[in-house]
Amino acid sequence: MSVRNQHYHIEPQAACPTHLRDPNNTPMKRIPFDIDLVAASAWGEILQAAPGAQSLAGIMEALLAPSSTDLVWQASGPGRGTEMRRAFSGMFGRFFARAYLQLNHGFTWFNPIDGDNYLLSPTWRVRRKPTQKTDMPDWICAKPGQLAIGEAKGSNIEGAFPPKGTPAPIKKAGKQIKGVQVEKLITAGAAPHWVAKQVKGWAVMSRWGTANPPRDPYLYALDPDTDGEALSASEKDELEQVVARRHVELLAIGLGIVEQEEIENPEIDSPTLKGRHFAASSADVPGEFRGMVFSPFGRLDLDLQQAQALSAGLPDPRMLQFVGIDEKVLKAYLSKGRLAPLAAKRAREKIVLGTDGLIVAPISRLSDGDTIS
Repeated sequence: MSVRNQHYHIEPQAACPTHLRDPNNTPMKRIPFDIDLVAASAWGEILQAAPGAQSLAGIMEALLAPSSTDLVWQASGPGRGTEMRRAFSGMFGRFFARAYLQLNHGFTWFNPIDGDNYLLSPTWRVRRKPTQKTDMPDWICAKPGQLAIGEAKGSNIEGAFPPKGTPAPIKKAGKQIKGVQVEKLITAGAAPHWVAKQVKGWAVMSRWGTANPPRDPYLYALDPDTDGEALSASEKDELEQVVARRHVELLAIGLGIVEQEEIENPEIDSPTLKGRHFAASSADVPGEFRGMVFSPFGRLDLDLQQAQALSAGLPDPRMLQFVGIDEKVLKAYLSKGRLAPLAAKRAREKIVLGTDGLIVAPISRLSDGDTIS
C-alpha cells in the first residue's frame, strides 16, 4: 500500500509530539500516513468494535485516488448520498484517529466505550456526567504511564479548511470528552462510592480530501483533560492494566480465539483457545501467533496448506490474510500476568506487528508454528 499525506493542525501546539515538529520546533504543516499501518489499526478497531465486518479493512487503498500522493479519495469520496457518506466518514474517521494515536502518540491499548455507564472492571468505569446529554466518546486508551479518553471524528466538510476558529466536529468531540468521568470505586472507610479520576483526552478529526471537487485532506487534533482527582502512580498502573487486558480480550473474541461466553463464565478458570497457530517466516518479525485466516467473505478456519492453496488460486493472493495475536501476549493475558507493549515490527513482505501483539500478514509469509501447550 502507499504513503499518503495530509495537512495537520494540533491544539495546543505544545501537545505536538517531537517527531512531528519541523526544524523550528513547530508542528509540521503536513504529516504522512502509511496506509498499511492504518489498515493494521483498522483491523484492531473492526475486531473489537464490529467483529462481523472483518473484510472492511482491505478497501481503503482501492478507494484512494491512485494518481495522488495525498490522502485523497476518488471522485467526491466513498458512498452515494448523505447517509452513506456519513457512514464511511465516521468509519474511516475512527480508523485514522486510532492510527494517529497509535503511531504518533504511542497508545497501545484501546477499549471501545459501550454505553453511558461503561464498566471496565468491578472497580473502574467510564460514566457520563449526570448533567451532560452529549454522545459518549469512542475509547478509553492507554500506554505505559498514561490514560486517555479518545474521540474520533470523520468529516466531509466542504470549502476552505481549516475554518476560522475550531471546527464544529472538534468542538463537539471536546464536549464529549469533557462530558464523561473516569471513576474508581473506593471501598475503604465510608460506604463504597465512586471517585472521578483525571485522564487526558484526545479528539482527532479527519477531514476528507477528494479528487472531484478538489479538496485538501486535513487532520485536526485537540487534547483536553477530563475532570477529577489526579491518578496516583498505583492507580495509573492498575487502570493501564485493566484497559490492556480488555483490549486483548476483545481482540481474542473478534478473532474467534476465545468465546465470550467462556470468559464471562465464573466457573471456567481459563477459556479454551481456538484458532490456528502459525509463525511469521520473515526474520524481521520473529514470533509465533494464534489467529485466523481472513478473506473478503469473512473468517476462515484453514490450516496453512489449505490457506496457501486457496491464496494461490485467487486473482490477487493478498485477498487472503492471516490476522492473529502474539502467543506471548495471549499467555500473559490468560495467566493474568502483566501486559506490556511489544516492539512494533514491519517487514517488506507486508507483515505488520503492532505494539499490542496484533499481526497482519500475507499467507505466503507464514510457516507452521511449533506446538505450544
